[in-house]
Amino acid sequence: MDLYRDFALKVKRGAYWGKNDKVIIAVSGGVDSVVLLDLVSRLPADTKPNITVAHVDHQLREVSGDDALFVRSLALEYEADVEIYKWSKEEHPGSGLEQAGRTVRYAYFKSLAERIGSEVLLTAHHKDDQVETVLMRLVRGNSLNALTGIVPVRKDENLTIIRPLLPYSKSELIGYAEKHQLKWREDETNKASYYTRNRFRQTIIPLLKTENPSVEDHIIRFSQEIHSVMSLITPLIEEKRKQIVEVNDHQLVIDREPYLILDDFMQEKVLASAVAEWKNEAGFVLTQKHLTLFRNWLETAGPNTSIDLPNKLTATRIYNQCTIEKKPVGSGQSEPSTQTKSLEPGEWIPLSGNKVVGLLPYSDYCTRTPEGDEHPLYLNLEPSQIPLTIRHRQDGDKIRVKGMHGSKKVKDIFIDQKIPAQDRKNAWIITDAHQEILWVVDYKESALSLDPITDTISYVLIYSDTSDR
Repeated sequence: MDLYRDFALKVKRGAYWGKNDKVIIAVSGGVDSVVLLDLVSRLPADTKPNITVAHVDHQLREVSGDDALFVRSLALEYEADVEIYKWSKEEHPGSGLEQAGRTVRYAYFKSLAERIGSEVLLTAHHKDDQVETVLMRLVRGNSLNALTGIVPVRKDENLTIIRPLLPYSKSELIGYAEKHQLKWREDETNKASYYTRNRFRQTIIPLLKTENPSVEDHIIRFSQEIHSVMSLITPLIEEKRKQIVEVNDHQLVIDREPYLILDDFMQEKVLASAVAEWKNEAGFVLTQKHLTLFRNWLETAGPNTSIDLPNKLTATRIYNQCTIEKKPVGSGQSEPSTQTKSLEPGEWIPLSGNKVVGLLPYSDYCTRTPEGDEHPLYLNLEPSQIPLTIRHRQDGDKIRVKGMHGSKKVKDIFIDQKIPAQDRKNAWIITDAHQEILWVVDYKESALSLDPITDTISYVLIYSDTSDR
């Protein structure tokens, strides 16, 4: 096979860019990226782009500066613009260096593309990279989507990332480089066994090839077939997701019962699809492990329960609705149940949000103009019942309910009304000085509450939303 002719034909058929469009080529200085630069530079005038060579000096090796100088001279040789970014050692993380380096590279490429007005980035991933990637993901236990491997073309916002060398093996690229007497740099870390990819490249794949010399082609075909299968079922997954999961800026909301009717495969794919959309919109990431943890909890958890997930996320079941969301700032503060406030006649006490509660003598209440959204509770209070206390629910709380004989646990009132667990914690209770509950605010009035036409009213409790004022 004439590699250049095949490459030029694929580029023309793909129509990835127009004549003289600005195209960025990521060049490390290794043989793969040098071959890519040479191939693109040889394209005929009607398909040859305006090339900018981009290089990131990770400063992970003593000779990384020499690599940068080599790439600069290479760009000069091909009469291409060159941009070099140096990732300072001070910015290197203590762990996860490979992933951090990849993140830095692509962030730089995106910013460069925006600065020079380019919409296309070419990288030199090849067939061997694809085989290694699929195998590593299979061993790691990734999802079917991940087993499709490195995609030839993908969009990252306004940047199109293209891998035009994926059809070609490493040996073919080296053969091309030797034929055209190209020069390149060798990275000694490519031989280091402490990198996972190197162990697959040097040990695992050669061992598999002793079992079947065609194993690499079989792995490539396997990933292509998975891609075809996923293309067929993705529309069904998306349809189910839209029916069952609501995605907004700060949370996922799952309709539990129809979700659990799905088989295990569809449960995983529907949730993974929702998380993927949420990631794009809100910047959060849940790994496959986290998705499985959530799914298992959702199947077995009781109403009004929650679990903590990694990355400062929490999952909560509220009867037949479940959410995944980021924990609120300050969630580690003291529980609401520790808050207690005293209320005297004529006072207004701020509660949570824009809510306030006040206690007015009936005569003052009758002469005032209501403000905002108000809920009054009419009472006949003796002086010994004042001041009132405002607090959150406590274990064993009971209230003599208006219109009922006897008393009822506040907990049972919340259960009957299907009040979510967090709302129960945040609910306000108002008692008199003898600790008799007068009002579970917004939920239940006590037997001491009077009709507004009664002539024995002495005080009025007012619960008001000041945001409507």
